[in-house]
Formats: sequence, C-alpha cells, structure tokens
Amino acid sequence: MTDKLTLAVNHALNDARMARARMGLMAPTMGLDNKRHSAWCEYGFPEQVTYENLYALYRRGGIAHGAVEKLVGKCWQTNPEIIEGDDADESKDETAWEKNTQKVFTKRLWRAFAEADRRRLVGRYAGILLHINDSRTWDQPVVLGKSLKKVTIAWAGSLTVSEWFTDQKSADYGQPKQWKYVESLPNGGTNQRFVHPDRVFILGDYSNDAIGFLEPPYNAFVSLEKVEGGSGESFLKNASNKQAINFEKDIDFSNLASLYGVSVDELQERYNEAARELNIGNDVLLITQGAQVTSMVSAVSDPGPTYDVNLQTASAGVDIPARILVGNQQAERSSTEDQKYFNGRCQSRRGDLSFEIEDFCDKLIDLQIVDSVSQKAVIWDDLNEQTGTEKLTNAKTMGEINQTMQGSGEEPAFSRKEIRTAAGYDNDDEEPLGEEDGDEEDEATDSAA
Repeated sequence: MTDKLTLAVNHALNDARMARARMGLMAPTMGLDNKRHSAWCEYGFPEQVTYENLYALYRRGGIAHGAVEKLVGKCWQTNPEIIEGDDADESKDETAWEKNTQKVFTKRLWRAFAEADRRRLVGRYAGILLHINDSRTWDQPVVLGKSLKKVTIAWAGSLTVSEWFTDQKSADYGQPKQWKYVESLPNGGTNQRFVHPDRVFILGDYSNDAIGFLEPPYNAFVSLEKVEGGSGESFLKNASNKQAINFEKDIDFSNLASLYGVSVDELQERYNEAARELNIGNDVLLITQGAQVTSMVSAVSDPGPTYDVNLQTASAGVDIPARILVGNQQAERSSTEDQKYFNGRCQSRRGDLSFEIEDFCDKLIDLQIVDSVSQKAVIWDDLNEQTGTEKLTNAKTMGEINQTMQGSGEEPAFSRKEIRTAAGYDNDDEEPLGEEDGDEEDEATDSAA
C-alpha cells in the first residue's frame, strides 16, 4: 500500500512539474531567453519574486544579508541633521526651530528610521507607525497638535492596504484609506489592527510595479545557494567514505555467512556494520575472503569559478563592489578604489534619503507635531572626507611645493590660509598676516616645513 501511495505521489509531482514547464512555454515572462521560455522554471527561479522570497533570502542568505547591512550601515554611519534654510547656509548658529525639532528627531528616532530603511531594502517598502498621544484608537484620524510618543517599524509583509479611496472625484483617489497591520506578539501569536493613514508613513514604494533592492540579483543569489549547497554536499559524500566490496565470481556466500553465524540474507547488514565501524574507529581491521574493498570517491569540481560568476552578477545587481560585498580586501590599490566608489554610492543614496526625511518631517508638520518653517534642508557629513593623517600629508606636500618654487625664484603657489585649511584647521581666529606678500609667503613656507 505504501509503495502504491509513493508511486501516486511521484506521478502527481511529475505531472505538476510538466504542467509548469508547459506553462513556461506559453509564458514569455518565465525567462529572458526567447528560444527557451521555460528556462527560469528549469533553473529553479521563481516566476514572481514575492515578499516571502525576499525576506527568506535576507534571513538565510549570507551575501544578500551582507549587501543590505553594508549599505544601511554605511549610509547611517552618522545621523543627519535637519536645519532651517538651505544646505548652502554656512551659519553655525542654531535657530529656535532647530532646537525644538531636535526634541522630536532624537537619536532613538534616527535609529528607528535606519531600521525602516533596512526593512525597505528587503521588502520594497516599510512602514513607520506613529504613536500619537491623543488617546484615540489607531483606526481614527490624528488629533492635531499632540506629541509623538514613539514609533513602530513594520515589515512590508505585516502592513498592507485594506481599503483604497475609490471615488475618482476625490483628491485622495487611488490612495490608501485604511491600512491593516498584523502585529507579532511576544508569545508567538498575532494581533490584527486597522490603522488610519494619518498614523502611517511609508518608506519606499508599495505600488505593484515596484522593484525591490534584492529583486534584480535574486536569480544570482539562488545560483549562489546551489553552488554552496552542491559543493558542500559533494564534500560530505566524499567524507562519508563509502566502501565498495568486489567479490570473486566463485565465492561461496553460504560458507561466508556461516563464518559470521548469520544467514545469507543477513550478510549485507553485517558488512554495513563493519563499514560503520571502519568509518568510526581509527584502528579497525576489516577481514575479507576473496574480496577487494575500495572507497567510492567522486571527483569534486572547484566551485570557485562558478561561484565568482554569480557573485559578480549579484554585486552588479546591488551596485556594491564584490570586494566590499564579501569583505575581501587584497590588492591595496583596487581595494582603496572600491572603498571610494562605495562611499560615493552611499553618499549619493543619502541624497535620496534626504528627500524621504523631508517628507517625514512634512508629515509631522501637517500633524502639528513639529512647527512649520518656510525652508528646511537635511545635511549629512561627507563619507569621502580625508582623515587627519591624509590632511596633514596634503598640507606638507603644499609646503614642499612652495619651498621648491621659492628656490627657483617663483612665487609660492599656496598661501598660509590654504595650507591650514588643507590640514583641517580653521582660520576664523587667526591674526591678520603681514602686510607684504613676501612675508606672508615666507611664513606659510616656514609653517608647512
């Protein structure tokens, strides 16, 4: 009965695979190869990448997890600042609006925003749920002018739209009318809540045609898992040290079985026991009679080339250099250039984050949690800023250039202020320099030297 059931299950699975393959032949979306429309089905790639796929990839995939963590960790290496005015304002005086805003945008809030950014990279979008001190339930509009108690970060899989505005004459047509949040409880259960849009800020894109951060390289990540698992399985099978026993054609199995005190049918199990003892023990003797024992070992191919090809594809998909992605810093020149590129990539992404932070601040202004201001900007520090040693090296080089030019009778190329700025020092409190240019240039040269 069991054998018949097994055959029936195998036939059903085979029919399902064939049906999916036939569907792939009729669906050009299952691959980019026009000649083989079922290529993705044969390779084991999903036709549609769902949130569950992306979350599982981030949770169990080392390379994918590292890509998200490295990008978020570098972009949020330091917290941004929201200032009144524009980013070109060089004034260092803190305004009253900035002081009041810092009471809301605390370090704890920035860490929560960074966590939302992390979850957005995984699931295309993430939600920031606002806990307003207005004594209302989550499904009701916010009472304006109340304070913000805390925020909760929600994965895309737990925060979905439950109802849309369907009136085409409404200004909110096509926007969420109500959100559904499935809260995970500490005891392992869940609690479903409906949340008003006033209390939700979405980081990312929740539209149907949104493309996630991990979605373009998803196929490469699947191939990486196959290479890792396949090569690991090959090494494991070789390490298991299976034995093959080749008996001579004229061997008498009845006589051999009588030596062990078992029947011929039980002889196989005795040899299995001997093989297990042989693999476990260090000094074990295997006695054979008219037989040759050999280990069944298969050649294991080097997974490196195949792994590197898929790693490069995954690296291109997430736009992170492969050396940075896997932490392999070998050649100093190339590693330095990769780090500069990655810093520039994160600095550019900070610009996109600045717009989202401004939108979040605008939402708090609409809810009258933060006071309104005519103009504001989000500023970050420079990830490619030189270290103190690099600045002093540049200043020393500038001084040497001045000394060389003076030795040849030419005017120095850099002033004392320029050298001090290159060294990382301010010139605001510096005393006025000499009246003659020659004295100023001599002092600059002496200072640099």
